[in-house]
Amino acid sequence: MDYGTDFLLEDDDIVFTPDGDIALVSGPRVVAQDIDQTLKTTPGALSWDKEAGSSMLLFLNDNTVDAATVIAELERAAIADARVDPDSVKARETGTHKYRLEFMPMGAIKPEALEYDLNKGTRE
Repeated sequence: MDYGTDFLLEDDDIVFTPDGDIALVSGPRVVAQDIDQTLKTTPGALSWDKEAGSSMLLFLNDNTVDAATVIAELERAAIADARVDPDSVKARETGTHKYRLEFMPMGAIKPEALEYDLNKGTRE
């Protein structure tokens, strides 16, 4: 399956190769990067797609949000990506306000995973 190609991001910054070119990401990893960026984009933030995004940023440092709400939002974002097998999507709490999202891109050999610490506001 062709998952597409995009700029490689690390800590939400574009990565450059040693010779100064922009590093690229493709394959199943680009699916994970795209889902991560969706989770970090508030709805309405993109002028060309007002419906894109997630409410995850609203959960940062919010001790009143329950785990089920966060898990549901993580799973919703992964299932919304047509390149993901919806039956493979599983999110769980791994610690206090820490979460892991696992999913299998269609046709991939191994699952992808994203981890979030809502106490710090960063993906690990």
